[in-house]
Amino acid sequence: MISGNLSGINFAGLATGIDTESIIQRLTELQSRPMQRLMVRKSQLQSRMSAFDQFRGLVNNLASAAGALSVATAFNAVRGSSSDPQVATITSSADALPGTYELRVSKLAQAHKIVSGAHASATAELGVSGQLMINGKIITIQANDTLNSVAQKINAANAGVTASVLRADDGFYLTLTANETGAKNKIHLTEVGGWRVLSPTLKLVTYDEYVRHQQANAALSVRFRDSGRPLAQLFELNTPLQGTIQINGKPIEVDFATDTLATLVNKINNAGAGVTASIETETEGGTTYYRLKIDGGSNLPTFTDDQNILKMLGILENGYTRELVQAQDAEFTIDGFQFRRSSNQVNDVIPGVTITLQSADANNPKTARLTLTRDVEAAKGAVSNFVNAFNSLVDFLKQNASINRETLQAGVLFGDTTVSTIVDGIINRTISAVPGIQDGLRVLAQVGIQLGQDGKLSFNEGRLTDALTRDLQGVIRLFTASGRTTDPNISFVSATDQTKASPPEGYEVVITRVATRATATASVAQTSASTSAETLTFSGALFGNESVQVLLPAGSTIDDTINRINNDPRLRNRVVASKDENGKLVIRAVNYGAASSFTVVSDQAASNNNSGIGTTPVQAEGQDVAGTINGEPATGNGQFLTGNRDNRTTAGLQIRVTATAPGTYGRVHFTRGVADQVRLFARQVTDVINGDIQNATNTLREQMSALDRQIESIREEISRRQFLLREQFARMERTVSQLQSQSARLAAFAASLLRPSLTG
Repeated sequence: MISGNLSGINFAGLATGIDTESIIQRLTELQSRPMQRLMVRKSQLQSRMSAFDQFRGLVNNLASAAGALSVATAFNAVRGSSSDPQVATITSSADALPGTYELRVSKLAQAHKIVSGAHASATAELGVSGQLMINGKIITIQANDTLNSVAQKINAANAGVTASVLRADDGFYLTLTANETGAKNKIHLTEVGGWRVLSPTLKLVTYDEYVRHQQANAALSVRFRDSGRPLAQLFELNTPLQGTIQINGKPIEVDFATDTLATLVNKINNAGAGVTASIETETEGGTTYYRLKIDGGSNLPTFTDDQNILKMLGILENGYTRELVQAQDAEFTIDGFQFRRSSNQVNDVIPGVTITLQSADANNPKTARLTLTRDVEAAKGAVSNFVNAFNSLVDFLKQNASINRETLQAGVLFGDTTVSTIVDGIINRTISAVPGIQDGLRVLAQVGIQLGQDGKLSFNEGRLTDALTRDLQGVIRLFTASGRTTDPNISFVSATDQTKASPPEGYEVVITRVATRATATASVAQTSASTSAETLTFSGALFGNESVQVLLPAGSTIDDTINRINNDPRLRNRVVASKDENGKLVIRAVNYGAASSFTVVSDQAASNNNSGIGTTPVQAEGQDVAGTINGEPATGNGQFLTGNRDNRTTAGLQIRVTATAPGTYGRVHFTRGVADQVRLFARQVTDVINGDIQNATNTLREQMSALDRQIESIREEISRRQFLLREQFARMERTVSQLQSQSARLAAFAASLLRPSLTG
């Protein structure tokens, strides 16, 4: 007989005639029944896992909707509208306040645009070399340059203009267009040194000369970012210019290698030209600019400039061959107040509002009414999203965490303690009165949000609108995390998710040290103008690892020094200068605290004809506020006091202290409104590390892993049992086969014994 397994085919029962494979299958089926029950259990756990994932997603959705309601901007947003969008459009931010404004636009801001005379070709070599300057950028022209290559060089210089070549019926034209609108962005175009490129070759300007920027009988230069650096550095000239200019017929030597705006002032004032030279400062967008001003008093000065020195400075300019669009500021009025801006997009007139001017008329100004109203619809939309997210969660729970009374079919999450705990927590935070609020709006029902018999929230938009109109701050306090203080010397700033809501009596604030600003005072009062240039050097914590040097030109008074310090872009947001009652220079840090500490020193010995700081460094030290909140330690940073992160109640609670003496300064009350409570609770339970839902799903995974191990153990036992049964049946077959063989041999042997007797 044949017994065994060949390529998965069993040959059994050939000797006995018994279907041993069927017997083995029946026996293993009985043994695998526990495994089937385990697999059913695993499928149930997988269904619960899937349901928990859906549950987590719905709770996250509710957290997002609650988060959108937990900030004050959800309720105090302002919507802007224009009565005539053809005149102006308006957009508003959270900082805007309701109001109505009358806008009248007489001029729109324009970008300066000039065009050259006609050229016969755009690709023919110009045959002339030289240098021109556009808005302070030097551009070198070679003899083999063409009109096209000149345009490319101008664009590559990043001079704030765009150059292009236009082909017309009568020839080719080079056009220059300022990249920015406004009078301050008028194209500054001049030749460097000689007179070969701009007028005779490129045909961009004429030979006529004008004072570029006239103010009464004074001529002003273009704006520079520094008044103490040599002019060659300001213009990035490899070969500094030298030459003689004349003002009212008086010669003045100018050397760009050594002269600065400050030294030019001294040279002009000492030339006896009957003019007064000075440096004027302008601040825009956080940057301080400097202009050279030459004032002729009763008459505008006359200028002679053979080397284009005054033209490079922007005192003089040549006329343009053709000016297509003049550089122009926008001019408009709002409620009768006049404004002038370099851009048609205005964001510094009405706080939190950007106005985009669209059209204007100088003779009959275009008008529009700008209206800013409380955006109630946005608030109602945010509340509606919260209600919908809550109700979606309820619908899910009805299907997956309850029992059908008719079919008695239970949902996969029915009876789960994690789900019921989370749902109870959400409901309690939604319908309960906000802790810490004693009067006014305390529950959502007061603003039209109620829990119905079906477990869902209903929303009455009219009641919310009324509440927003009557008590906006009350609505904000009902929904958001907010704080208030009982003493004007302290103010609530912010809190973190770790901050606990205060009890009705609030948290007591005790200040043991007040914040101060670092202050440096000169040892000597300046009573006369300086006779030589002076350099002040600032360093210390306020300036990091750097030092800042400020040049005070000769002839500076105490007021000049104050003005220069306050307008220096490197200093202006760090220190502020003034003088005390004795006339001494006082330099004080803008911000409070130890981080504002600095040192200032002069390269001149203290005297009444300089800043009075002296050559010994003056140390200016600031200190941080110190104290406790609710008796718990807090860390000071300038005027801001923040509860330490490991505090039990006030962790992350930040207040600002403006007190000038230590003491007890009332209490701070911190409350968490409904939306903030729901947001915080939902965030905690859905945390992917330690959240309740994560812990529940981890438990389910562990249970499924345990089932997998049991199933695998049973499967291995079944395989082992099958192997043993097949071995046993095989041995039985071999034994039976052997017996059958022996029986056959015995029968044959017996037959052989009987055969002779039968034949004899």
